[in-house]
Formats: sequence, structure tokens, C-alpha cells
Amino acid sequence: MWPRLAELLPALIFGGFIAGLAACNSPSPQHAERFASAEDVQLNFQGQSFVLGDDATVALVRPVSGDANHFLRLPFWLGVNVLVPGVMQPREGDYYVISEAEIVRKLDAPDEYLIEAGSSLLKKDTIFVSPRTRYKTIGRILPTVVQFVAMRKFPKPQGGTVDLPVLLAISLPMKWTLAGQVPAAYARFEIR
Repeated sequence: MWPRLAELLPALIFGGFIAGLAACNSPSPQHAERFASAEDVQLNFQGQSFVLGDDATVALVRPVSGDANHFLRLPFWLGVNVLVPGVMQPREGDYYVISEAEIVRKLDAPDEYLIEAGSSLLKKDTIFVSPRTRYKTIGRILPTVVQFVAMRKFPKPQGGTVDLPVLLAISLPMKWTLAGQVPAAYARFEIR
């Protein structure tokens, strides 16, 4: 009996390895159930302003005209290659909410800005494409629903290039719901 097991062992190990790879590359059922679908995001936020809930771990978002108690869930954009336990690496095509991102400068391409975006502890350079909102000043960006569309080579000031994530604005900036005017630290913008 043992010699037969010894003959099958390599096949069993290889089968386990293949199954492990398949599990790593397939979308997590938890991820699919945990956040709003692409269809829900496009239907509710494409070219629309929204209201952001007060959860600091996950973005709770709803259309401005939506039911005050019905929020959809999206992850916050924390950047790429973030080594935080329990945080899934972003995937191209997925939707996120950028919060407390800051415009560094306008880029040459129409509707593109270099921003610093990520967690409150670590913000990384990111290319932000905003076809419906034109930012007139630098400063913070009101939270915005975005789609991670690609990585792009970007020239470094000292020469060479670096790969930066590209985020496409899906929504308009968040509707300001706090008392008073939007603080001066936020970039001024106009809707096209």
C-alpha cells in the first residue's frame, strides 16, 4: 500500500499547487458580496454627486436623492502595494472612493491631474482623470468614486520613469453635508 502512495504523492502535491493557484487568482466571494457591483456603481454614481457615510473603514455611499438609510459599500483607495494586514490589493477595473486626496498639479493631458492619494498615513502619487470636473486650484479633493483603470509609466523629474496607478473619476465630487461652506483647503472646481 505505501509504495502506491509514494507514486501518487507527486501528483497530489501538484494538484494541490494548481488548486491553490486557482483560488488565488479567482475573485474572492467575500469581495464580491462585500462591495457594490459595477452595475450598481455605474447606475447610482456615474456623473452624479453622492453622500458619504461616516464609517472610517469602508466607504458608505448613496446617491444624493437616495434613501437616507440605504448606503452601498465601496473600499477606500489606499494605493498599490500597501502592506497592511487584511487589506486586499487593488484590482484594475474595480471601484473605490478616494478620500483626503490632494492635487499636486495639473498635467499636460486634458482632464488629468497628479494627486497624492492613499491612506491617512501614506499618500502616493497617482494620476487622476476627471472628465466632468475641472479643478481650478490645487488642494484637497472632495471624496470621489473612482475606477482603477491601469498602471501608467510616468516621467520622474530626475529622469527615468515610475509606474503610477490611474484613477478615473466616475462620480462628481461628494456633496458637502457638514455645516457651513466647503473649507478653503479643498480645491475649487467647476462641473462641465
